[in-house]
Amino acid sequence: MVLRTREEMRMIREGNIIATARCYEPGCGGTMEGRKGEYKYTECGLNSVTLKGVLVFHCTKCNAIVPDIPAAGVLHRVIAMKLLIKETLLTGSELRFLRKLCGYSVTEFSEIMGSPNKSVIYRWETQSTHGKDTDRIVRLLVTGKLIRELTGTPDPILHNVNAAQLLLDIEQNLKLIQPRRVDEEYEISPEEIARFRGVPETEPAIQELAVQ
Repeated sequence: MVLRTREEMRMIREGNIIATARCYEPGCGGTMEGRKGEYKYTECGLNSVTLKGVLVFHCTKCNAIVPDIPAAGVLHRVIAMKLLIKETLLTGSELRFLRKLCGYSVTEFSEIMGSPNKSVIYRWETQSTHGKDTDRIVRLLVTGKLIRELTGTPDPILHNVNAAQLLLDIEQNLKLIQPRRVDEEYEISPEEIARFRGVPETEPAIQELAVQ
């Protein structure tokens, strides 16, 4: 269970109850009240992602908080695209997120990056010690993964994305990266997920996305 601040708990409790469920925590048995609102999505490994308008369940007995994550595969790739066009160097946690999105273990990633041992990767990810050349290589690796998904399968995870335009945008962005690290904040709405999921942006579709 992820610990939440008082302000986050207050925001979660606000709003009308639109769904209920039995608590997911083992041995609790309480009732979870579901409300639409904001959710700090720290489960992805980043402290900078806020989901807007998602269904968040709060247990009135044990205070467990469980979000209904909309299309997690699409969501993680939307986060990745935002990181790929970030105009400052990736932080260590952002680099780790992208490595995991590509499906690389620390050992595999170490071999791909030509690092002599895994401790270098751990330092990159925990202390943000990687340089601008490493930053660019990681972004290109992730870009390659997304393009393979877009062009290599008849039903890719992401929709409404042009592979050639994506590559062009990232190539242009690589020229603009500033040599400093900033934890930028990213807000992601159900409408944005629906667009890249290929769901028509109508009110019924957005509602379905939030409560599925």
